[in-house]
Amino acid sequence: MENLNLLETFSEFKELKNIDRVTMMSVLEDVFRSMLEKRYGTADN
Repeated sequence: MENLNLLETFSEFKELKNIDRVTMMSVLEDVFRSMLEKRYGTADN
């Protein structure tokens, strides 16, 4: 159920900040890519 909670949280944030879906997805992708690079030195598969 943590996944559902995470999705709800992102959805609420998107609506609260009036961010369109495409922009929100781009931001999340950039955040996760940065986390991978920081932890593993690269975001490559």
